[in-house]
Amino acid sequence: MALVPGAIAGVISIFTSWLWMGVIFHRFQKRTPQTWRAEGNGSYAMSAAIHFAACIAIATVFLFVARMPGNLFAGGIHGALRFAALIWMAVAAPFAIEAAIFINLHPWVVVGQVLDWLTTSALACTIAAWWTRT
Repeated sequence: MALVPGAIAGVISIFTSWLWMGVIFHRFQKRTPQTWRAEGNGSYAMSAAIHFAACIAIATVFLFVARMPGNLFAGGIHGALRFAALIWMAVAAPFAIEAAIFINLHPWVVVGQVLDWLTTSALACTIAAWWTRT
């Protein structure tokens, strides 16, 4: 039941990820050139596949949780956004922030990554909620 809305969110998240990391925050990668591998079609395809699969996974977990009676995450878009924020705070944000402690990343690149994954989580959950009327 989450495959279609997760896939829709995945396609959209590929473009929002490009906006965050490829347009808005990309210039900050140039400040730590020794950190980055060469970009190319292969790396772009892998990144897109990761966002696509993550949206399907997030939408699936959201629908499992949201359909349990009497929980905080039921109730449409508001519940979906609460779940998106929680999953983002539990997984994506700490991972990106902790990586920046040990990897030479410009702070604005980290902000871009955190916003990218917040957007991805929000898309997956809200589209799943809208699609299934959860």
